Amino acid sequence: MKSFKFLLPLALVVASCGSEAEETASTDSFERSVNVAVDTVITRDFVNHVNVIGTVKSTGDITITAEVSGVVTRMPVREGARFKKGDLILKIDDSSLLQELEIAKANASTARESFERASALWKDSRIGSELAVLTAENQAKQAQANLELIQIRVAKSNITAPFDGVLESRYVEQGEMASPGAPLLRLIRADDLHVEAGVPARYAGQVKVGDPVLVRVDVAGGTTYQGRVMSVANSIDPGPRTFNVKVSLGGNQAGLKVDLVANLRMEIGRRSGVVVVSQEYVQRDESGYKVFTVVNDNGTLRAKTTYVTLGADADNQVIIDSGLAPGDIMITRGAVFAENNIKLNLQADSQ
Repeated sequence: MKSFKFLLPLALVVASCGSEAEETASTDSFERSVNVAVDTVITRDFVNHVNVIGTVKSTGDITITAEVSGVVTRMPVREGARFKKGDLILKIDDSSLLQELEIAKANASTARESFERASALWKDSRIGSELAVLTAENQAKQAQANLELIQIRVAKSNITAPFDGVLESRYVEQGEMASPGAPLLRLIRADDLHVEAGVPARYAGQVKVGDPVLVRVDVAGGTTYQGRVMSVANSIDPGPRTFNVKVSLGGNQAGLKVDLVANLRMEIGRRSGVVVVSQEYVQRDESGYKVFTVVNDNGTLRAKTTYVTLGADADNQVIIDSGLAPGDIMITRGAVFAENNIKLNLQADSQ
C-alpha cells in the first residue's frame, strides 16, 4: 500500500534496534516484542483493470472483387503504394463492352424515336392503335435499361479507389483474366487504425463505450497509445466466451500495421473514496482475512488482530470493504511476525 506514513507522537515512539522481525526482550519485564513499520489508513480512488490481447485493424480494409469479366490491362498502383480516393488502381479490358455500348445506344435511340412517332400519330391522327403505342413505349424502356446496364458494366471495368489508402495485396497480374466474383485487390485505409479484442464474458456490462484503454504495441517500438472504447458487441462468441470490442488509437499511428498484436489494459471498474491496501499485508486464518492494527495500551503500543472484508483487487492492491477506517494505524512491514496484543517497536519504513 502506498500511503502517507503514520507519524506517532514523540511520547509513543519506542526506540529500537535490530533487524526486521527480530524479537527483543525488555530488561525490566522480558516481554516479547516485534519490530514493525506502520501506515495510516487513508481512502483513495480504485480502478480495476483487465489485460487482453488485441489485433490492429483498419476501419477501411476491403477486398475488391471483379464484377465483369475480361483481361486486366492496367495496374498503375504497385503493392505497398499509396493512392488517393478516386485514383484508377486497376482496369479490365472493356473493348467488347464499348462495342456493346455503341449498339445499345443506337438501339435505345431507335426505340425512343419509334415510340415518339407512334405516340404522335395515335394522338394526332388516330393512326395505329393504343396497343402499338404501349408496345413501342415498352420497347423503348427495355432498350434504355439495357443501355444503362452496359454503361454500368463499362464503369465497373475501371476500378477506382474508394478512399485514401495503401494497396496491400494484388491477387491478379496484368494480362491475366478477371472473372466475376474473383478477388483482385486488398485495400487498406492505413491512417485510420483501431484495435479489436475479445474480452472475457464475465466482464460483460463492465466495459462501456468511451472507457479509457491503454494500448501498447511492442513490435512498433513499444509505442503506447491512449485509446478509448469505440464499440462493444452485444453478443458473446460461444467458442472462447468473449465479446468483441473496438478501441480507437490516438496520436501518431506511423509505424503501425494492420494485424499487429496489441496489449490492451482496459478499465472495468472504478470506485472513489475507498480503503485500499497492499495484498501482502492481508493474512488469512480459520476465521477469515485479517490485518494487524496498532493500539495504545497505557503508553505501550500493541498489535491488534483486525478482521476485514475484501472487495475487488488489482495490481496487488485490494479494497477493504469493512474492518478498516480512515485514520486507523495498520502494520505494514513486519506484519507477518505480528500477533494479537504483542508489544510493538516502531521503526521507520525504509521501503
